[in-house]
Amino acid sequence: MERRSFLKEAGLGAGALTVVGIGQGGLGQAEEPPPRVVPTVIVSKDKTGTTAKVMELLAGGADALDAVIAGVNLVEEDPNDITVGYGGLPNERGVVELDASVMHGPTGMAGAVAALQKIKYPSRVARLVMEQTDHVLMVGEGALEFARAQGFPEENLLTEKSRKIWLHWKQTLSDKDDWIPPPEAEWSSEVRDYLRTYGTIHCSAIDAKGNISA
Repeated sequence: MERRSFLKEAGLGAGALTVVGIGQGGLGQAEEPPPRVVPTVIVSKDKTGTTAKVMELLAGGADALDAVIAGVNLVEEDPNDITVGYGGLPNERGVVELDASVMHGPTGMAGAVAALQKIKYPSRVARLVMEQTDHVLMVGEGALEFARAQGFPEENLLTEKSRKIWLHWKQTLSDKDDWIPPPEAEWSSEVRDYLRTYGTIHCSAIDAKGNISA
């Protein structure tokens, strides 16, 4: 049996077990109807309106995964956010590399990419890994090749802001190499503010049907 088929059938079996049981009045008594589901979103940070975007979609009946990816996309395309996507801080070589993973509660499926370069929306690529391959994780050049095949345009994700922060990091990394930083008085405010900034974004949601995705 394929891995995904097993996980799906196992999940359905577990769900069936929770339906059959003894009610307060004995065997065969109908269960009380479940309480009304209130669409909910949890976001690790919200500087770009992610929460409002996800809630708008959930209120319109969207699937939880559709909603959270749309919300995360706002961060991925924001050049002022240096943690993910366009304008994210680069690796040691000055190249922006991105990771993303998605999990879809109703199907029990997941997909992810890691060390993906030149693609602004890694969360969308991760979803396609889940939906259109028999893999869970694709990495590096293989992930980029897959994204190209899916029609994603390649872009330079390094902004001038993130380049300056990276350059300052290189210049001050060691006093035993050939990189010499400018005088501290010449440090820009964005370097001062973001020198030790790093991180990512997480978004989870429950849709109107009670399905959870992240």
